[in-house]
Amino acid sequence: MDGQQEFLLESVSYYDVLEQMKDGIFIVDREYSIRYWNPAATAILGYPARDVCGWSCKTLGPLCKRDSSGSPLCGEGICPLALSVSGGFAGRYPHYVFMRASDGRELPLSVTVSPLRGDAGEVIGGIGVFRDMSEEYGQLKLAGEIQKHMVTTEGFSHKGLRIETLFHPLEVTGGDYVEAFVTDTGLLVATSADATGHGVSAALFAMIYKTLFHGSLKATYSPAAMMEATNRDFCRTSTVEGYYLTASVVIFDPSTRTGYFASAGHPMAIIFRRRQGVLVPEPIRERSFMIGMVEGAKYQETPIKLESGDLLFLASDGVYEAENESGEAFGIEGVAAYFADGGRDLEELYAMLRSRNPYGDLADDVSAILIEAIE
Repeated sequence: MDGQQEFLLESVSYYDVLEQMKDGIFIVDREYSIRYWNPAATAILGYPARDVCGWSCKTLGPLCKRDSSGSPLCGEGICPLALSVSGGFAGRYPHYVFMRASDGRELPLSVTVSPLRGDAGEVIGGIGVFRDMSEEYGQLKLAGEIQKHMVTTEGFSHKGLRIETLFHPLEVTGGDYVEAFVTDTGLLVATSADATGHGVSAALFAMIYKTLFHGSLKATYSPAAMMEATNRDFCRTSTVEGYYLTASVVIFDPSTRTGYFASAGHPMAIIFRRRQGVLVPEPIRERSFMIGMVEGAKYQETPIKLESGDLLFLASDGVYEAENESGEAFGIEGVAAYFADGGRDLEELYAMLRSRNPYGDLADDVSAILIEAIE
């Protein structure tokens, strides 16, 4: 330790540091009673420390809510602070929650939680650090609403096919992209993509993919050629280092029940075939470059055929990598078990992914497309 570090430690106490922080900070004990509330917390929410210290955060308003009109997080049993105190949970990412200010306003906040441990390592309470995200949240919400109108969020049927989509960003907006539609010639086009990262930056690259993907449709209905054109144009138009996309495309002719599949580094697609009343998974595994990695990358096509009762499932890695409390990924086995048990509702699948983790927290955007041959 050098002289400057020693001087700082001697001159500023930990309490002084907390008092000077610009982020709101509060500390609760094992019973969720607030034991510390810094000046920034007062400035953001309007409650003076003398009024809130000794209160339970569960009764302060209640303090945290999922959204401005939703139920309290503590009532749902997935309050991040409560999970931190009861199970030692520390979030990987900040949570967007609403806290009720002293004047009754519901303020969007970014909250990070950590367990507070004693000398022996036991959890003795929890720490919440939050900041006002009103301006940023307004922009995020607008971006999220725009994104929802650019992906396919409503299922539909077409000539003996049932198409369903799933789209749940980790934050208000995210880097996943799903789209399914029917062309003027009656072909079904379905694509799933995933940009690196989270939030607005990833969403922007997902929207770039949509633009380039639709541009490729003007020249071809070959999935491999579409991936090659999209990759070439992405490399030429995007000059930001470190941002890539994985994607997969299906072009399917309902009249012949045949089509083609191509992937650019995206997680495997799975065809579930009905064999003697049992759904048997057939993964389509392809090794290929992500979009944006190599300008002249070539992609392969895989022919596909669906019989009555068969399923084709495309998903981002947020589905396969969703972990339970032990850190075990859902994987292809989890997906196969869900469909084998008769599951067909992708929102139900999403609820299952969340329920596997007692913290109710996923670490990535989640999206998927299901194509079922129903006749």
